[in-house]
Amino acid sequence: MGVLGELFAGAHATALERADVLDAGEIPSGAAPHIELTEIGPVELEALGEVAARAVRFGSGDLEVSEIDLAHDNLYRVPPFFAEVLVALGDSEEEDVVEDVAAQWAAEAEIDASAEDLARVVEAVVAVATRAAERGEDLFLWTKPV
Repeated sequence: MGVLGELFAGAHATALERADVLDAGEIPSGAAPHIELTEIGPVELEALGEVAARAVRFGSGDLEVSEIDLAHDNLYRVPPFFAEVLVALGDSEEEDVVEDVAAQWAAEAEIDASAEDLARVVEAVVAVATRAAERGEDLFLWTKPV
């Protein structure tokens, strides 16, 4: 069984509305920073957080995405510490840090993708996290088993 998902920036109320639209199989309107994800659910995203936190030597904190509403069991909030780790990854001065994180993530998570493909995903995830931080918004993960 695969996963269809989306990582996006927004406020709590906006996230609930977006999840309703995604649950209905529709395309959300608006210009919320987002990335569509396949094969990446909460467990895989948390694995990325662990690898990224080690790579940027960001210390320790909450990396566990959690459900935010009983009526929206496909919607998760990315904790602020995790979002900060992603922004720090994007700000890193180490030349190959994204590729290194992607390679380690591919080795640790059960994702059917190459490290090269995951590097593009990491870059996109970092970009969404950075936009969320710039806008003062939270990060959310919506997933649906397919």
